[in-house]
Amino acid sequence: MKNLVVLFLLFSTFAVVAQDNSTNAKPQWIIGFGANIIDNTASKTGNYFNPSEQWNYLPTVSRISVERLMSEQFSLEGSLGINQLSSNKIHNGGTIDENQNYLGFDINGKFYFGKKFIKYEAFDPYLVAGFGLNKVDDNANQTYNLGLGFNFWFKPNFGLRIQSSGKYAFVQNTLLNNHIQHSAELVFKF
Repeated sequence: MKNLVVLFLLFSTFAVVAQDNSTNAKPQWIIGFGANIIDNTASKTGNYFNPSEQWNYLPTVSRISVERLMSEQFSLEGSLGINQLSSNKIHNGGTIDENQNYLGFDINGKFYFGKKFIKYEAFDPYLVAGFGLNKVDDNANQTYNLGLGFNFWFKPNFGLRIQSSGKYAFVQNTLLNNHIQHSAELVFKF
């Protein structure tokens, strides 16, 4: 009997908390759909914005992401990106004979720092850090990710995300070593 009373009280507490959370619910998820660009030149010249020679991209939706907001400042994101490394672009200081397919999966933590410094609600900058698994045809490599991005909210639950991440490879002897991934996504918060 005592166990039933404890179970009833526990259930009642959860029901009250769930009802309270549903009336004061803040968005907890952000999903995004967009495009990504891979810069795999390994160039030390600092010429990072030369699309004709360095950027690899597909003219389609090539990145999706799902983000869980843990608090006002922290979140956890999983993303999947596809791309193609073109044979007419520079790759790690050289060229490749034929186009190679790229697949990347990343788990990143985000730290939103803008609320403390920027009083403009629509602009939401953040830092990114995490890990990735990248595959180019038969070559796979793991990476440490570090980057910067921002969300620009057109409406409270709809916006644009721009992000750039450096992806630093665990192993430095494959086609896709260290590289930079830029992305732009439409994002929806719910």
